[in-house]
Amino acid sequence: MRTETQRFRRTVVSRAAITALWGTAALMASQGTLAQQTSLERVEITGSSIRRVDAETALPVQIISRDEIQRSGVQSTEELLNTISAASTGGGITNSTGAGLSTYGQSSVSLRGLGSQRTLVLVNGRRLAPFAADGTAINVNAIPLAAVERVEVLKDGASSLYGSDAMAGVVNFILRKSFQGIELSAGYGTPTHKGGGQNYNASVTGGFGDGEKFSAVLSAAYEQDKLLKATDRWFSATGNRLPYFVAGATGQGNIEGAITGTYPNDRDQTGAGFGTSPGTGYGNPNALANTCAAIQMFKNPTNTTKGAPYCAFDSNAFVGLVPDRKLINLSGNLSFKISPAVEVFGDVLWSKSTVDQSFQASPLRRSFLTTDNAILDAGVEPALLIYPSNPNYPTAYLTQMGFTNLIGKPLAITSRVFDFGGRQNSDEAKQWRGTVGVKGTIANQEYELAASSNKNEIAGKVTGGYFSQLKYTQIINDPANNWNPWAPGGFQTGALATALKAAEYKGPTLNAESKTTAFDATLRGDLFPAPGGTAQYAVGAQVQKLTLTTSPSPALGTGDIAGLGGSVPPVDRDRRITSFFAEVNVPVMKNLELNGSMRHDKYNDVGGSTTYKANARYQPSQALLFRGSYGTGFRAPSLFDLWTPQTLGTSEQFNDPATGQTNLQVNAIGGGNPNVKPEKSKQWSLGMVLSPTNNVSVGFDWFNYRITNILATPSAQEIVSHFRAGDPAYQSLVVLAGNDVDTVKEIISNVGSASVTGFDIFGNLRQPLAVGRLDVAFNGTYMNRFDVTSPGGDVSHEVGTIVQPDGSPVISTGPVTGQGVVLRWKHSLTFAYTLNQWTAALTQHYNSRYRGGDDLNGNPTYIGAYSIFDVSLGYSGIQNLNLVLGAKNVFDKQPPIYVFVSNQFQAGYDIAQYDPRGRFVYVKATYRFK
Repeated sequence: MRTETQRFRRTVVSRAAITALWGTAALMASQGTLAQQTSLERVEITGSSIRRVDAETALPVQIISRDEIQRSGVQSTEELLNTISAASTGGGITNSTGAGLSTYGQSSVSLRGLGSQRTLVLVNGRRLAPFAADGTAINVNAIPLAAVERVEVLKDGASSLYGSDAMAGVVNFILRKSFQGIELSAGYGTPTHKGGGQNYNASVTGGFGDGEKFSAVLSAAYEQDKLLKATDRWFSATGNRLPYFVAGATGQGNIEGAITGTYPNDRDQTGAGFGTSPGTGYGNPNALANTCAAIQMFKNPTNTTKGAPYCAFDSNAFVGLVPDRKLINLSGNLSFKISPAVEVFGDVLWSKSTVDQSFQASPLRRSFLTTDNAILDAGVEPALLIYPSNPNYPTAYLTQMGFTNLIGKPLAITSRVFDFGGRQNSDEAKQWRGTVGVKGTIANQEYELAASSNKNEIAGKVTGGYFSQLKYTQIINDPANNWNPWAPGGFQTGALATALKAAEYKGPTLNAESKTTAFDATLRGDLFPAPGGTAQYAVGAQVQKLTLTTSPSPALGTGDIAGLGGSVPPVDRDRRITSFFAEVNVPVMKNLELNGSMRHDKYNDVGGSTTYKANARYQPSQALLFRGSYGTGFRAPSLFDLWTPQTLGTSEQFNDPATGQTNLQVNAIGGGNPNVKPEKSKQWSLGMVLSPTNNVSVGFDWFNYRITNILATPSAQEIVSHFRAGDPAYQSLVVLAGNDVDTVKEIISNVGSASVTGFDIFGNLRQPLAVGRLDVAFNGTYMNRFDVTSPGGDVSHEVGTIVQPDGSPVISTGPVTGQGVVLRWKHSLTFAYTLNQWTAALTQHYNSRYRGGDDLNGNPTYIGAYSIFDVSLGYSGIQNLNLVLGAKNVFDKQPPIYVFVSNQFQAGYDIAQYDPRGRFVYVKATYRFK
């Protein structure tokens, strides 16, 4: 630790950060001090069920106010969460991740890089139903940004209070509860470069009641993002950028091998069989003639393992960067005091998002067809065949290349099927949460009873570019059709094109529903006099029922639709959870406060877990506060983790270091595992807050997490790389055919442990300056260690890198989808100056250097440290009207070259770190009727 700290102090960013911190910054504690001076009302802060006057607790909580949200210029909840220094791209999911992957429009947040499945998201302190496509994480874009009053981010484990999924921390969205009048808001933003990426948003909020006995706040909002294509940006327009990377997606017209006999014993033995890579095999006549472009391909700079030139596909030009997204939100908060001791309350949240994605046409080759149950059940040869009787049969090419042993035999050919155009998906997700409850006092004790119903529904469908592999193969393999895989443009014409229309598929993919019903009860109050004040307690109980139902369409269930992966089986499961918790806060002295909490959760399917936590808060003077905590946590396997049937499908692309083959896709067995165990964790934190004056404070929090029994689905690249390196934990996950990888087993498992340490530095300043006021806010996170150990004992050091020293990918700590980098250092620094009706703000977002994948020559590549600057100008000089004009990435910082190692369809830049819109200008107007 000492070495890492010394190294941090020597960096330029650390010097700049500490200068800003001590020179002008201040911590949230100053706001807490001011709050104490103006109001003695007790409030509940995320991370504790005990109401308190002090906003600065023994736990590190970052509060993002509504004013800060408005000033930041963020256009969605996803954008807002990405500005938090404790939030990492590692383990999170963004809208852009959905290009080529089945995210169904989900966006999620990952604190500390520990994954969205270990980050609990709450609305008004209560859970939402998990996203129905994965059964674990919350779709944060379903939360209405326009209705948010503030966001509280607990940057510490909290299982002892909230139960499962709170290992890394908690993000709590507090919706507006106190407002009178009607507020209209509208905004527009656009990149300064041509193309798409525009954003439109509008909202209306109405507040009613007297604010004392009755209060109701209703809000409706609309957001829309326009599609931004890869061809609209130079850095993503092509997947060929030597020597960093070269596109290698399945090409059109590559010869895989000859067919003799009957499937499955039908590989041509004299031809040495089929390979598993798009380029492995006998090459392509167009590549030999340097005419790959005539079929929308390019000639790969390398040859196949048999020495033949081949054509590959550059998919980048067909990929979307920012999807077309529409979001409608409705929300409401209400409360009614029946008497001074009884209050009825409720909230409701409904949202519907629609995300439209478009990307490259589907590939087809033998290895994909051999996993299609519809083809195998029909007894159809699982390959696209060209017969010797076909006038397009490549006899001259085979002779010239010396592959004469193939002449006269049916040949299996790869295809990039352009006949139906590019793939188009439209995924709709609905989120519903309704809560009703009563709270008040009885015998001088506070009570709260509530019931809530949560539901998340997704409905996926494809609107173009998809087809039945069975029907397509049957039509192509009819010898009378004279299929020409080397036809101009790569697509068929005439009678064959007409016949192929019968194979097109448009329709549903997956319908799924995740539903949670919960009842909770809390009792809190004073316990006994203590030397430093009055001891307080909170106890509670909760009963939950979670139901998960997925209904894949018949086409998706068989795995017969090209481009949708293997077969997707249905899941219909439920679970019941009974929980009890208790918390005690004891002011041992006037300046020393101890807090302890414990929770027991009983699951009907994975057993029980008891977690605990102890906190201490010591404030020797008004200017100095020390705090610390130690606790345990757990995460239960999701219903998907346990009960998704294991099926045979197709893996994502990977490289085989043993054979040198690249962009392989092979058979993959995926699914759940009823034998997995819950994850366990231990975490501790230690911090200090220094407030020399009422308007200046700085703070520091050290954190440490240790997680065991990690539940994760390793990627195909991780499995193969570790298998080839001899890691015993991966030896059972690969099946070879000769020395070629034939099958990988991507099954959820308990795959080892993780150790994570680092520290947060944060601060705020609120200082009168000249005739105005200067506000400065700083939040930075330094990751000292993020080490993942496999069951075989291999340690992956993952801070500031996506690969290990040998270039193999780091070990996954979660689902394959949404892998990003754990940055060594990340901070945001905001200066805001207010003068009368004007407020000007400048924000710096800084990311430190990190390592990408190796280039084509095996050399490591690095993404240098960079800063993004945002500016905004607000004006409130017109009665009831507030105007904001701003620009994000005002200097139009372009992304560094990025070599990825996981499955990412947008080549050229890191989709998890960089906003491809570049410089983005926006305007927003808010008018309030009182």
